[in-house]
Amino acid sequence: MILRFSTHLRVPFSNNLAERDQRPIKVQQRTSGGCWRTLQGLIDFAVVQSYLSTVGKWGLDKFDALERLFTTGAWLPHALTPDAAATAA
Repeated sequence: MILRFSTHLRVPFSNNLAERDQRPIKVQQRTSGGCWRTLQGLIDFAVVQSYLSTVGKWGLDKFDALERLFTTGAWLPHALTPDAAATAA
């Protein structure tokens, strides 16, 4: 299992991608003195970070995705759109 990346090219060499997703949370925690002011603030931060992380993993521009979010609606991966789910069923 440790060397799976050598036989399966889609498996990444390291788990840096997972660690990079957590980095903005730790930076925010460090700059805010180690605490969140409200639970709702933490939830909002996590939702935005999750959205931007997903957009980045799909190879889209994060700024364009945010602009679309506030103009035409949230971007969703094709497999998760309601139309694709209805046709798959």
